[in-house]
Amino acid sequence: MESNFPRVGELVIGTCSKLTPHGAYFEIFDYENLGLESGFVHISELSRTWVRNIRSHIREGQRAVSKILRVDTARGEIDMSIRRVSEPQRRMKLNEFKQENRARGLVAVACENVNVSADDVEKILLGKFSSIYEGLISVREGTAEDFIEIGIPEAAAKEIHQLAVKELRPPTVQLTGLGKITCFNSNGVDLLKNFFKSFKKTSNKKYKSSKIIIQIVSPPDYRFVIESVDWKTAEGIWKDLQNETNQFFNTYDAEYSFERQDR
Repeated sequence: MESNFPRVGELVIGTCSKLTPHGAYFEIFDYENLGLESGFVHISELSRTWVRNIRSHIREGQRAVSKILRVDTARGEIDMSIRRVSEPQRRMKLNEFKQENRARGLVAVACENVNVSADDVEKILLGKFSSIYEGLISVREGTAEDFIEIGIPEAAAKEIHQLAVKELRPPTVQLTGLGKITCFNSNGVDLLKNFFKSFKKTSNKKYKSSKIIIQIVSPPDYRFVIESVDWKTAEGIWKDLQNETNQFFNTYDAEYSFERQDR
């Protein structure tokens, strides 16, 4: 976990722990250390329609996807919204949750088989990958030695690799976006070619389990297709693309803009 608190705008999954006349309290997955009532959804943020009876929209023990609206770290308060989460976003987050739980389960089984601490292995994986699932998919496409190199005990690495190959499916998430990039320098075409080549090389090394496809629509328009293990990883690549475009062309006479297509 990167922080003790979620970020504003982050999508999270929580389990309703308490209902009040004014809203619902949630325990937030991946932030359980904050407590059973760390997240609060006001009654006005439960649904896009008027809420007459709060229990007709949410019940104790029910799981829901919420968007973080406000975080007060000093008071330990987190305000969330369910109504501001679109149906595609909800499905995406639940799918990520399912994938991550599946990956954690495989790590637990593998470590138990060879008497290695699953918690220690998870910490190592999360130190190298954005999620346990991404780490397992990455090694699924490689060898057990890839795990050994990052510090996972050999016996556990071999067991995890074997289970990942057998049980996990390859990447299923696809992010698409359009980019308009114009470089007015005399060698602008070559600069663009070199930038795209460099970005793909860097990304393929950083995100081994992902694939980046760059298509020319009609200069200066380009289409980017990012295939990855989960949305968090895909969105990280999309953000890297924009940041690196800005860094690369900042010293040149250039214009650029980006727009997501898959939302």
